[in-house]
Amino acid sequence: MKVQSTTQFDLNTYIQLKQRADKPSLVTGTIPELSHNNDTVEISPASRQLAASDIVNHAATYFGTVQINDSLNRLLTDQPSEVKEAVYGIIQSNLITNVTGEEDRSALLELGLTQAKYIADNYMKGDQATEFMNTIRQIAAISTTRTVDPETKEIQYETPPQRPVGAPDDYIDLNYMMKKFEPKTLDKLQDAIVNGKDWNSILQSFAKNVSTNQDWLKEYKEDVAKSTGNVAGENRFEKASTSSLSEFVQDIKNMIAHAGLENSDFLTDNIEAFMRTLAMPKSNG
Repeated sequence: MKVQSTTQFDLNTYIQLKQRADKPSLVTGTIPELSHNNDTVEISPASRQLAASDIVNHAATYFGTVQINDSLNRLLTDQPSEVKEAVYGIIQSNLITNVTGEEDRSALLELGLTQAKYIADNYMKGDQATEFMNTIRQIAAISTTRTVDPETKEIQYETPPQRPVGAPDDYIDLNYMMKKFEPKTLDKLQDAIVNGKDWNSILQSFAKNVSTNQDWLKEYKEDVAKSTGNVAGENRFEKASTSSLSEFVQDIKNMIAHAGLENSDFLTDNIEAFMRTLAMPKSNG
């Protein structure tokens, strides 16, 4: 893999500095690609902040990666409002949650994947249903990276490597690579951007290092593969019938009763909230 060294970057279209209190933050925009033949190495123009903001914070509306955002937007555009509410409810209440107990979080994740399957089976068909479940599994995979800052108690999730919509299959998220393999270089890049220094040479140099480091590229591909894996393993709720909402909910409640959890009320509350959301008056848009 080779990288063109003559590619020029437009700082204005790449980085916008936003003043937040007395500390500026970096917001990614677009950047011309560094490419040669069919190989591409570039800083990801994904919808997330650079450097330390590479961590996704828990929020009511969750986008995760640019691919996840694009997929959910397309798949839910023509769905009734109650389906949209149910999907984002799954993400917020079952996947990206503030629940602390590992056993409880695992049960919620399994239930969330099962609720997503109900939506896929009843509101989507063919490729749409397949893509929807793949997207939900990607979010579930992100949920397993959950960490808690011991001082601030802030919950954080790591985003996987990203590939912008329309980018080639061999796209490399250079921002992710830098954060993982040369975090000090990322600090230098951030400092250079904030202080108006020569950030282009730092970026170019790292891109060349990436293009010749097969170990990095191998590990990167493994990280990409892991982000779409089967995160739940055995799912205690997966056999619930999706033929109707009432039958689905009853099956889930029966399974909850036999799940062996010390306190299962939170799961019952969760499935009842899912049922109430989908039972909202039908509407479009």
